[in-house]
Amino acid sequence: MWLACWEGQLPVCKWLFEVGAVADITKANRFGSTPMFMACQEGHLSVCKWLFEVGAAADITKATNNGVTPMCVACHGGHLSVCQWLFEVGAAADITKATNKGRTPMWVACWSGHLSMCKWLFEVGAAADVTKADNNGATPMYIACFKGHLSVCQWLFEVGAAADISKADNNGATPMYIACVYGHLSVCK
Repeated sequence: MWLACWEGQLPVCKWLFEVGAVADITKANRFGSTPMFMACQEGHLSVCKWLFEVGAAADITKATNNGVTPMCVACHGGHLSVCQWLFEVGAAADITKATNKGRTPMWVACWSGHLSMCKWLFEVGAAADVTKADNNGATPMYIACFKGHLSVCQWLFEVGAAADISKADNNGATPMYIACVYGHLSVCK
């Protein structure tokens, strides 16, 4: 079941369920990833909805052993429709929930360069997270500069993270420094 959900194989999921794998719809692997988590990670909205309907509704907010929620992993993947669905069906509080490493959905959306995801999170209640650093002191601005996501850096600057352009992480590296180290000239300019 877990693998079928990960791959988005809804007909296979339904067949497994029909032939007796009912308990498997909520069975997590050793890392705490449930079938719902994997479907969210990969952006398989139809699988997410089916799991929700057949008994895995509680898994929309179930975090992995590392504290990563389905909302967070869907943000990382840029799966906006999955995030919007999760928000609507009961995972709204997860838009600001940090992982064990202190990484919020906004942080991971900035890491991945998903500007539309960042804007959506900002609009639905995660505005304060544009300046929230992870446990290593890396802010969304820092991580967007590190990854070279110019449009995300510009947006963060516009919505209140301008001061973070000079804020160093726990190792003393600033966003400008890290952008220069990794050769992101457009971000440096």
